[in-house]
Amino acid sequence: MTRTPDDLAAAARHLLLPPPGVPHTLAPGLRARAAAALLRLALDEAMDDFWRRVSPAMAHSRGRTKALCLEWYAPCSVARQWYAVWSALSAACHHHTYELPPTPSEVRAWHDDVVELLAALRQGPERTEA
Repeated sequence: MTRTPDDLAAAARHLLLPPPGVPHTLAPGLRARAAAALLRLALDEAMDDFWRRVSPAMAHSRGRTKALCLEWYAPCSVARQWYAVWSALSAACHHHTYELPPTPSEVRAWHDDVVELLAALRQGPERTEA
């Protein structure tokens, strides 16, 4: 079963803000870290979808290459925001004993950023010259 980036973002939101009446079986920190992993996956999938539409050959490139080339096909602000949010989520996904886990409010803010980025990447390229 393939999940779309929007499905992944919705699942992350569900982890961060469970519906009323649903018992919380995981601690808030664990839910926040799991939501961060889902949000990072949503960004990766959205980037792949973007490149499949714009330049199918780029879809097979490494993630860093895709991120560096994004500023030529999307507004620079979108490319910068994508990299900043992706980096923050990547750091949040990795567990180090000497670092505090991300707080649920941090991950909720990243969720809002991811939803914005998904919409921006869905719009397609702004310019196509290299």
